[in-house]
Amino acid sequence: MLRFSLLMACVIAASTSTAGGVSQCPVDTVPIKITGATWSDPETTLSAADLPSDPHFRAFVTTVTKHVAARLAKDKLCIDSAESKKRSLLQFVKWPLSVSGNEPLAPVLSLDARPSGDCRISSPWIDLAVERKPVPWIRGVVRWNARQLLADQAVLEGARDVPAGVAMPLTHREFSHFATVEYANTEVLGEPAVKPIEARVPPDLLWLFRRSWQSTRTPFSGAARGAMDNAVEKNAEGYTQLVIALIDRCFASDGAEIHYNSILDAADLISLEQYKINTPIR
Repeated sequence: MLRFSLLMACVIAASTSTAGGVSQCPVDTVPIKITGATWSDPETTLSAADLPSDPHFRAFVTTVTKHVAARLAKDKLCIDSAESKKRSLLQFVKWPLSVSGNEPLAPVLSLDARPSGDCRISSPWIDLAVERKPVPWIRGVVRWNARQLLADQAVLEGARDVPAGVAMPLTHREFSHFATVEYANTEVLGEPAVKPIEARVPPDLLWLFRRSWQSTRTPFSGAARGAMDNAVEKNAEGYTQLVIALIDRCFASDGAEIHYNSILDAADLISLEQYKINTPIR
């Protein structure tokens, strides 16, 4: 009898553990959509999505989606009904430093969903809203933004006049002008300039250009793009963990709307010293 009681206790404990685990909210119950500067995929699930070849962005989408599913499971908020799925969506936005054309991107994607009294957070990296009842849903705009990474690094280095909020990609013409005319021609080739470099190049680009390999034999814009790729590689994990921390902050909130405008505002979420890129990136 004692052996039978112990066996039943173990079964009940195992069942309780499973009921409270992540398995109760499969990751594919969270609808996702992946959008680039010039393209947009249909709504889908993580397992069915045609994930981009970029390994860092692919890992970002996977990690964030799985973390959201885990948080929903922890709070027993499965997006498993037709109404929950209809209202829910994580839209991942992949923005490069500059677009290929000379037309600026459309205005920043905004989050139109407003929960009645639950989580709502806005930041340059993610906008997120979670409603717990009567019908649970989650909506978010999650940005993989190369220029935002530069803006963050410039702020952490002490640069002034870095615009707050979401950093928008440059057009091809703008990037070429700043990289070649304003920086390379004067700082690399030594051509005279009327104004100091700080007055001619945005602080986030200046942070990048000063860490790019400089040569008079190859186009500087190419070297700058290579340095941008290296910066993303160095800080892909840090950027992902920042977004994860913002998601956790939202789920832990008491219903108030939370706003982050600058990486300095996130000092309560992550180690800014670890997020900062101190080593050479070229």
